[in-house]
Amino acid sequence: MLMHINKPFTKPVNAVRLYSDHKKFPAFGKQIYGIRCAGLIPAKRVIVTTSWNIGRAFQRIVITGDIPVVDLQFNYLAGLHVQIVHFDRDASILPNLITEILKIQPASLITFNMSTVEFGEPAFKVIVMETCA
Repeated sequence: MLMHINKPFTKPVNAVRLYSDHKKFPAFGKQIYGIRCAGLIPAKRVIVTTSWNIGRAFQRIVITGDIPVVDLQFNYLAGLHVQIVHFDRDASILPNLITEILKIQPASLITFNMSTVEFGEPAFKVIVMETCA
């Protein structure tokens, strides 16, 4: 997959701050970690999903359910625009997933519920949005 990356507007990323020895990377997490360690950021938002079929056009991580969300590494998402794309079946992990990602202070965090789209209900929810000072 061809990735589009831009140079960050801030100082190069401190690799030590982006990694924790006791937590595991979700699928594709090491790729984003490598980009951040090189001092780069993805050009588009990062998709966090529980489905292998979602977000292929974006830089993404896939939460497989094999490891509890609280034991996953998310530090490399700090300062990035993150979108959680989920289904109703993921309701049990969604609160922990949002909490863990908010801990690392993303530039923005948005959720999108794919299950509600079929019923014509609102699927998009802004959790946190970066503000200009």
